[in-house]
Amino acid sequence: MPTIRSSRCRPLLILSICAALAGCFGSKSPEAVLASVNKNNIQRLANLYFSYQMKHEWEGPSDEAEFKQFLADFNPEKLTRIGIDPAAIDDLFVNERDGQPFKIRYSVTGSMMGCSEPVIFEAEGADGKRMVGFLNMEQREVDEAEYNDLWAGKFEPAVPTRE
Repeated sequence: MPTIRSSRCRPLLILSICAALAGCFGSKSPEAVLASVNKNNIQRLANLYFSYQMKHEWEGPSDEAEFKQFLADFNPEKLTRIGIDPAAIDDLFVNERDGQPFKIRYSVTGSMMGCSEPVIFEAEGADGKRMVGFLNMEQREVDEAEYNDLWAGKFEPAVPTRE
């Protein structure tokens, strides 16, 4: 399988954010839209990872300490709006489902067009499956083989088809 490259980044994330901000989700309030894309810690961390990239020339944080410092400096009101207690940043790095700290792929290169790279990984998961959080707002439960490939940076991004 090929390795992840920034040329595989997609505009999906940017378009999703723009659509949400423009009110293209019917009668949902901006708060409801924010809540729908930040339901759990894996989603929140993936979205904040993307925020980090936006402010750092599309490079992901180099390690946990750098990522946590970015979050400590983040606007507390914005953190609260997405369901994070600004005084409890460490809790964000723990998965609600298995109670274990997430594994995070650091230093992933992104793009202003959005990316589909996997960055947040459940450590144990449940029933032989583990969740993976991607930079395009997707979370997916995967088996051991796919998990290992994604962790190693190997995956085939979905290619849009035309009918």
